Amino acid sequence: MIKRSTLALVGLGLVAGCAAAPPVAPAVVSGGKTDQPRQIQTVVADCMKQRGFKYVAWVPEVKISEDAGKAYLGDYEAMKKERTEQGFGIFAGFVHPEQREKRALWRESDSPNFTIKNQLSPAQRVAYGKALTACRSQGLQRVTGKVVTSDEDRAKQENELIAQRLDRDLNADPKLVGLASAMGDCLKGKGHQVASLRPVDMSQRGGEEFEAQKKRIALNDDIPDKGLPAGQYYEPRIPVGTARQYLSREIKAALDDLECGKDFYAAYLPRSMEIVRRVQGEFGSGGDNS
Repeated sequence: MIKRSTLALVGLGLVAGCAAAPPVAPAVVSGGKTDQPRQIQTVVADCMKQRGFKYVAWVPEVKISEDAGKAYLGDYEAMKKERTEQGFGIFAGFVHPEQREKRALWRESDSPNFTIKNQLSPAQRVAYGKALTACRSQGLQRVTGKVVTSDEDRAKQENELIAQRLDRDLNADPKLVGLASAMGDCLKGKGHQVASLRPVDMSQRGGEEFEAQKKRIALNDDIPDKGLPAGQYYEPRIPVGTARQYLSREIKAALDDLECGKDFYAAYLPRSMEIVRRVQGEFGSGGDNS
């Protein structure tokens, strides 16, 4: 089962593979590739070899459609098409489970290391996982200078830095403040609750509302969520008929959000994605997670 956080910081809620930490939008939508992921993977492969494990240096090829790329950057027509089908991306997977595979940026099974790991005995897989965690940390520190203790710690640090940069660079921008305020007034006029008019909060409010609904379902179902990192839980089991009702409400809210925020998103999303791309670059994002 997939572990999910409460919501991605940039409010897009994409799942990269089977991410165990808050996912963010792919850096590729803003361009500017670096060789750091490959350098990190080379260090990881050498480290794993020294620990007695076979490991292939591998950087996933992130696949994203042209429409999705435009939607990330605030194109109205692309966002409208996506929201008409997916809403904010919270309940659609329960109604159209086949879409989860199509929307994945890459799959863990694409990695040659997926097969290598699965050929090990249960005890060897545990040892492999511990070695890989240590080797990833070593690779990241050697290439970027960042010190992390685990994959979760890396994701936490990366998302915290994204949040800091978004707050510093976007929440005080006069143009975005004005557009966010107008968006909030419009949404209130349509009967939606708006707790904060700060630009970053406005970009996240719709997705957070429906993510909170899903989380309440998850925490009250029969799947134990104990032992997971803070803010994470196992995806709930939701009957298709029930999920379709949630999705219908979500789509309507997402389209209201877009209509009210058309100008806001066109100005906000390109800048927020650039911040995400820069921070991901600092952490050498793009490496294999298997």
